[in-house]
Amino acid sequence: METKNRSFDEFVWALEKKWIEIVCILGVILVPLFGGLDYFIIPKEYLQDNLSYFFTLRGIATGIALVQLLILKFSKPNPWNAIHAYVFTFVVGGIITLMTTRLGGFESSYYAGLNLVLIAINLFLPWNAWKGALNSFIIVLQYVLTNLAFDTNFQVISIINNLYFMLGTIIISVTIAHFKFSLTKSEFEKMNLISNLKSQQDGDYFLTSLVLKPLSLNLAKSDTVSVEFYTSQKKKFTFKTWNQEIGGDICVSNVVRLQGKRYVVFVNADAMGKSLQGAGGAIVFGAVFHALVQRTKMLEANQNQYPERWLKSAIIELQKTFESFDGAMMISMVIGLVDEESGLVYYINAEHPFPVLYRDGKASFIDSQIYFRKIGMLGIKSKFFVSLFQMSPGDVILLGSDGREDLMVWDKESNSKNMIEDENIFLQVVEKGNGNLTSIVNEIKKSGEIIDDLSLLKISFQPKGASIKIKPESKNWEAEILGLPEEERFPIIQKRLNEGFHSKIILKEAVTQSLRRDDMDSALEHAKQIVHLYPAETKYLYFLAKNHCKRKNYSDSIEFGERFRYRHPGHVKNLLILSDSYRRIGNTKRAEILLQDVFAFEPENEVAMNLLRRLKNENGKDLVKSD
Repeated sequence: METKNRSFDEFVWALEKKWIEIVCILGVILVPLFGGLDYFIIPKEYLQDNLSYFFTLRGIATGIALVQLLILKFSKPNPWNAIHAYVFTFVVGGIITLMTTRLGGFESSYYAGLNLVLIAINLFLPWNAWKGALNSFIIVLQYVLTNLAFDTNFQVISIINNLYFMLGTIIISVTIAHFKFSLTKSEFEKMNLISNLKSQQDGDYFLTSLVLKPLSLNLAKSDTVSVEFYTSQKKKFTFKTWNQEIGGDICVSNVVRLQGKRYVVFVNADAMGKSLQGAGGAIVFGAVFHALVQRTKMLEANQNQYPERWLKSAIIELQKTFESFDGAMMISMVIGLVDEESGLVYYINAEHPFPVLYRDGKASFIDSQIYFRKIGMLGIKSKFFVSLFQMSPGDVILLGSDGREDLMVWDKESNSKNMIEDENIFLQVVEKGNGNLTSIVNEIKKSGEIIDDLSLLKISFQPKGASIKIKPESKNWEAEILGLPEEERFPIIQKRLNEGFHSKIILKEAVTQSLRRDDMDSALEHAKQIVHLYPAETKYLYFLAKNHCKRKNYSDSIEFGERFRYRHPGHVKNLLILSDSYRRIGNTKRAEILLQDVFAFEPENEVAMNLLRRLKNENGKDLVKSD
């Protein structure tokens, strides 16, 4: 309570000091200016004896007011500032009182100037009734006593008349001052409450920003893949001496090792909501994601996952976490992995703006269709799958939140601001910025007013040597091998493989030749080399899954079949192979789920029905509901 009163007192002192300065300025101007009226108002019989005297009084009052003004200018607000107001009242009121003694005492109309002083001081200054009454008492007392001393022939009726009007002025001015002071105090308390709430809110914002900042880190240290961030939240605030910002956009990058290979993991995400709500979603995401990355680095079991499986697991874990908020917190994102050696990008886009490829000075969208909804949305029925994109040396991929497109521009035709509704504008911006992140941001700002959080993530692929450490293929490959008869190709292929020529063309031809020679073991071995060295060759995953199933290598069939399913979840034949493989190893529950997926695509699939009957026979009950 004492602190609250102290704050109000300091507020009043500052306000009081400012208004006393204004009153002094008015005194410096108006006191000598009213001297011009003396010449016309003073009766002629008093003019010669009093004009110079009046000017002298006005000069003295003006000088004192000027000195007060200078003192106030170089002093700080304090409770003693009110003395200057009383001095001003005493000085200016005093000279007016002295003038009345020269112009007839209580009979003089000059006493009206005292009313002006009363009104100026009592109404301008933030005074309560007591201070206003004291100020009024000073004027009335010096007026009455001075004129009683000099005017010996006064009439009582004149005193009553003058005091009546002066007291009326005092009552009105003091009453107004009282209510004005009460309103000032009430307004101050409300503003102080708002200020305290704002300070508390900014404190919450500040603490939240401190939590969010260490979660948005660029920890991708790679010789071939570089990652850059730009984040600018819409909500900016000042807390004490710190200028901060808060919002729902977040970028994260790191490095993980999967199946013995290094991958740069990246995320550009945009949590639902503005300022604190968005930041809350970003914090939840950042905490879960960093825990997932650290778990991968620490646990060997997590490192044995393939990239597709790792991404799928990450999405499932994030989805379950955000679902716990019952739809009140959602987040869009692009999450992915970049193979450091090959530049192959594995990614999942959950209702985020399309990734942009910048290649040879041209910008284009990698995707053109939204496949998945935001993470955290309830009742999601779509199956997550992993998209692939092969980067070439010098390629740049740019990810960004919807702030890159939510721009407000001035429309001359409608004479108003309109929001840009063209997603292609970002392609133009990327080209104008030549793929440089700083230049792109500047171009966005030139294009319009940014009205949302903005985050950009840039991925550059620039291998120092060959993207895959194999010997280069022969320039005369087509002439030397493909031009040869079928029966002569295999020995040369075998020779080149033994020499270490593991190019894509040689390995593919090795698979083809092995199949023609009914050497399935060799064909499978060469196919494994292909998916290891060239992970983008998705069809060989299905080839491996199908043929391992035929050879009753069900564990291998499941491994390659699942990897293929992560990329193509709607491939019915692969789903059938996986279901059968799981059934063979005794995992009937998983076999059931996969058959459900098959029936979702092809309700009358005969192979699926046959597998269904086998599941019934083995378990004695219906495992799959085909309706």
